[in-house]
Order: sequence, then C-alpha cells, then structure tokens
Amino acid sequence: MTPEQRQEVIRLLQQGQELSPEWARILYPPEKREYELVYHGKEREEDILANTLAVPLQPARTFGKNGDGWHNLLIFGDNLQVMKSLLEMKEGRQSLQRQRHAGRAIGVHRPPPFATMQDFEGTQDQKAYQDKIAGAAFIEFLRKRVVLLRERLSSDGSLYMHLDNRRAPYAKVVLDPIPLAGCWFIR
Repeated sequence: MTPEQRQEVIRLLQQGQELSPEWARILYPPEKREYELVYHGKEREEDILANTLAVPLQPARTFGKNGDGWHNLLIFGDNLQVMKSLLEMKEGRQSLQRQRHAGRAIGVHRPPPFATMQDFEGTQDQKAYQDKIAGAAFIEFLRKRVVLLRERLSSDGSLYMHLDNRRAPYAKVVLDPIPLAGCWFIR
C-alpha cells in the first residue's frame, strides 16, 4: 500500500465513509494466504521475546515443599517481567530447581484486566493495581503475556483465561494465531 493510499483510507474512515470493495485487493492482497490482525502499537513476537526486561524474582511467599528441592512460589512483580525471568530460567540462563517439567508450566490461569477504568486497593488501603487499559493497548497487553506464556507452557499444558463477556472476543482474536495445546475461557 502506498503512503497516498494509506492517507486516503484514513481520510475516508475519519469521515465515517465505508470503503468500497475495490480497497479489498489493496488491503488484503489475494496472494497472501494468511491474514494478520494489525493495530497501533502491535509488536513482533520476536521483539516481545527479545525486548521484555527480565527482573530478579521477588518471592512474596513460599508454600507446599515437596521434598525434592522445589516449592511453590508466589512472586511479586509485573507478570510480564516475571514471565521473562522464568523463561530465562527455563533456557538455563539462571538455575531452575525443578527438573520434572524442565522449567515449563503445565497449567496457567491468566486473569487479564477487564478495562473497568478503576483503581483497586489491597486489604490495608494500599494501592493494589490499576485496571485502566483499553482499546489496542488492551489487546497488546494480553498478546504480550500470551506470547511469553506460550514459551513457558509445556507441550501438554493448558492456559485458562478468566474473562467477562465484553472482553472474550478480543482475547479470542489475540489467541487464535498463537499456537497453544489447550486454551479455555472462563467467564
């Protein structure tokens, strides 16, 4: 698509006009067999994997020691950065004690933001998190995490995504092109 064609499409859409069928061949060339969801701020998967910052893990609580040097761990931090740190552990850049699944998760429950546009507080009125992400930023927020989750998930693992009825269609669009063994939506 030429810059002039791109500007014309933007002009037509900003004026609320429908695009004529002739634009379909330009926007979706027939020689392309696969189509891709494109939106502002979308990063390439390679860039997500390469550019996400890994941080030292900050254990908040450990529980369930099983006797072979492994214990369950509740980690405090940004889940994107934590997943990158865990991914680096899996790849052997840091030590990972559990060998049974070679550093891979067999089950992940991912409750995304719901775009409630609210701040949430903890039990003692401390700030817990904000849920103010919407639009293309919401889609990319989910996608980045799913890209890293896919790398952490074992080949027989499952992803359970907790969603409301308003956000499930967006997550499905994000998840469709990312190959996962099992993915279920919880409403």
